[in-house]
Amino acid sequence: MSTVFLCDDDPGVRGALAFLLRQHGFQVQAHASGPELLAAIDTLAAPVRGVFLLDVRMEPMSGPELHEQLIARGLKERNPVIFLSGHADVPLVVAAMRRGAVTFLEKPYADEALVAQLHEALAREADWQAEGRRADFLAGLWQDLTPQQARVATLVAEGDANKTIARKLAISERMVEVHRARVFERLGVDSAAAVATTVEKLRSRGLLGQAAPAS
Repeated sequence: MSTVFLCDDDPGVRGALAFLLRQHGFQVQAHASGPELLAAIDTLAAPVRGVFLLDVRMEPMSGPELHEQLIARGLKERNPVIFLSGHADVPLVVAAMRRGAVTFLEKPYADEALVAQLHEALAREADWQAEGRRADFLAGLWQDLTPQQARVATLVAEGDANKTIARKLAISERMVEVHRARVFERLGVDSAAAVATTVEKLRSRGLLGQAAPAS
């Protein structure tokens, strides 16, 4: 089950929020500071499941500073972040949203608005987690390609015809066909468009690593 990781350095606000969210069926971990939350996150097995609900103005680490630390831990893509902010904090939050935060609620906010935003964020997190697992699976398949197969796959994804690939790689067109068929088989696809989709998905997540060495 996904968790709402709540961080607010005001004990009264933190306690009230945790109580409210648990009353609405959320699983909550409440933390008094950014360092405390990060220490808790570092003990969890990857992938971390959940969303982050962060106050903007905290000591010794602000909400945006905590957000940067979460990004550094690779949590940006799969874990939505919601900020709770005062009116004067809006420029800070807008900057954080450019760094991947999902949204913010300006104080005072209605309980119903917070609950609705959390449900939406958790639904998005579930989609991201599923997509991330699929990308990790595809990355494993990519690792099984030989370097030459990976080069062929990349050129197929760019839309090159077999004849063009053969010229670029200085191999026969027949060998391109062999590599291409092997790429399709290993990646579990049946079209050049599907290869292109796979390559783009891996590239966008920084997972387009080196293929296996030729045996």
